[in-house]
Amino acid sequence: MIERTPGMTDERYIQALREKLREAEDTLEAIRTGAVDALFIDTGESVSVYTLESADRPYRTLVEQMQEGAVTLSLDGFVLYGNERLGEIVRRPLEKIVAHDFGEFIVSAERERFRRFLADSAEEAVRSEFSLLADDGQVVPAYLSFRTLTLDSSEEPIICGVVTDLTERRLLEARLSQAQKMEAVGQLTGGLAHDFNNLLQGIKGSLDLIARRPDSEKVVRWTEAGLKAADRGAKLTAQLLAFSRSQKLELQPLRINSVIRDMTDLLVRTIGTTVRIKLNLEPSEQHVLSDPTQLELAILNLALNARDAMPTGGSLNITTQHHPQPVEGAPQGVMQVCVADTGVGMSEEVRSKAFNAFFSTKGIGAGTGLGLAQVQSIVEQSNGWVQLVSAPGAGTQVFLTLPYTSEGEWPESPPAESSMPSQYTGKRVMLIDDDHDVRHVVIDMLEALGHQVREADSGLAGIKLIDVQVPDVVLLDFAMPHLNGAEVAKILRQKHPDLPLIFISGFSDTAQLQEAVGSSATVLRKPFTIDRLNEMLEQVTP
Repeated sequence: MIERTPGMTDERYIQALREKLREAEDTLEAIRTGAVDALFIDTGESVSVYTLESADRPYRTLVEQMQEGAVTLSLDGFVLYGNERLGEIVRRPLEKIVAHDFGEFIVSAERERFRRFLADSAEEAVRSEFSLLADDGQVVPAYLSFRTLTLDSSEEPIICGVVTDLTERRLLEARLSQAQKMEAVGQLTGGLAHDFNNLLQGIKGSLDLIARRPDSEKVVRWTEAGLKAADRGAKLTAQLLAFSRSQKLELQPLRINSVIRDMTDLLVRTIGTTVRIKLNLEPSEQHVLSDPTQLELAILNLALNARDAMPTGGSLNITTQHHPQPVEGAPQGVMQVCVADTGVGMSEEVRSKAFNAFFSTKGIGAGTGLGLAQVQSIVEQSNGWVQLVSAPGAGTQVFLTLPYTSEGEWPESPPAESSMPSQYTGKRVMLIDDDHDVRHVVIDMLEALGHQVREADSGLAGIKLIDVQVPDVVLLDFAMPHLNGAEVAKILRQKHPDLPLIFISGFSDTAQLQEAVGSSATVLRKPFTIDRLNEMLEQVTP
């Protein structure tokens, strides 16, 4: 420190301070460049030694203790440095990371995109998600943030990056998604009890009339009424199972208008009678790439939010618009869905937070605050984007924009034939189902088709019968006690690898089925018609 002596003017004192500052800066520069090794500072009470290593140590300690992976790369992508956390993320010792191409740790399908990512880091900070390939073969979802830095004009620039492991986040998102889906299912239960009682009344009443007056000319009409009620019940059940099932997003080409039309009954029953639902769907034969179940869930969430914003009633308008003009990220154009309500609207503050997870304006216990966050996640995973327009007293509009895809339509199950086939093949069928009533109805259907049927009420009993005489095909229920359908299938595959199997189930774990018999598992969903049953038998036993 410079002491100010008596008689020293302000100008001379300021000049002395400037010279001292310049001297300190020159000394630090000398240390940095290696011209001197250390700076000794004598305070009169002690002497402090300042070196480049001692200055750098706190920063190195900080980087090593980060919960994120830290990495520096050469411009061509080779690792110059990585902290311990980076090794933990890719599950490799650092000696197998440093001096290796970082692209080796990216799954092969994303390496070309990673190269472009590195090149873009020269212009600005870049951020994106990638799938990293761990040393044990596991895929680790990660968020990369990279930026190219120039240290000195005489040195080659380096790329500095931060790697965030998203594994725990993905697990949390899956749990939150499941919680949100169950909340949506919970919204349905009150109305569904009434609806199913009506459906069951139609079925029971029709069958009672047929039983009492089997020779009446009205039997055909009663039969049609009962079948129609059963079809409505099956559709509602299928939608409930789809919503409650925990599954990842399975993208497939689909038509948005078809998805919306198919869920109209579900919307009406969920929203209630105080809200008028209006559809204005612009025709389009093009497909988008999304998950139909998840897209239905997104629209249902928006409809539930709209209903809550209209406590005294109002209108819910669902509109689709076809935009064939190319835009960024959608060279073939887009389809835009608008879900609009006439409710209370949002303030700017609420609107800015609307997509934040757990943010909710509802009371405690009235919502999770995950609806809009999940809508955004579903649409963005479908390569689309979401926009929200709202103002107090002016209602809310949510726009879901999805790009068209050049892929063809996902193959759908062919519709049931309106009449029974004229020729039957007379196959030997083994039917395994623990439900007595279902088993005997299916036996009657099979015999009506001209097939020979043997039955078993358990997986073990069915296996014993098959060991005695191998059938042409096995109809196998999935949900059975002791041995379920997947376990029976494993045993049958070992004993009779070429034996055709058809699973019949109202609710089955597709992943468990595929684990047992592979992705070619044939599933006949309950309830099914006699024509659909015959079609499946012909499919697996030509």
